Amino acid sequence: MNDTLNDLLNGLGSAAAYSVVGLLVLVAGFVAVDLATPGDLRKQIWTDRNRDLVAVLASGLAANTMTVVTAILTSDDDLGKGLVDALGYGLLGVVLIGLVFKVVDLLTPGDLGEMVAHDDHHPAVWITVVTHLAVGAVVAASIS
Repeated sequence: MNDTLNDLLNGLGSAAAYSVVGLLVLVAGFVAVDLATPGDLRKQIWTDRNRDLVAVLASGLAANTMTVVTAILTSDDDLGKGLVDALGYGLLGVVLIGLVFKVVDLLTPGDLGEMVAHDDHHPAVWITVVTHLAVGAVVAASIS
């Protein structure tokens, strides 16, 4: 019984530590989208209910989550390695998503941030969503 309780407490501690790292990565992803788009992202999503920005933010958060989850799953029960990998690869994903956003912005006409911030269902929103998910998948697949 004592081993079972110890295992549970260790598991809960690990889950809490991974959750903190995951939260940090997701906050960084939120901040990156907020910086890449004009206006107050929180207001535009929660008050103005801008569905285009919801799709952009949600895809970025999903991509970052894929990376963090993959880092955890490949940690081989080594908590220290898993936490470092989850944070490192997670933040790498945030940076790469931001970089790809800027590259797409440079390669296409107009201001990509402005396009995705207006709730007029601009096709750029779907390109942004797909690039977010693609970067997340590539970063997650690179973890060994």
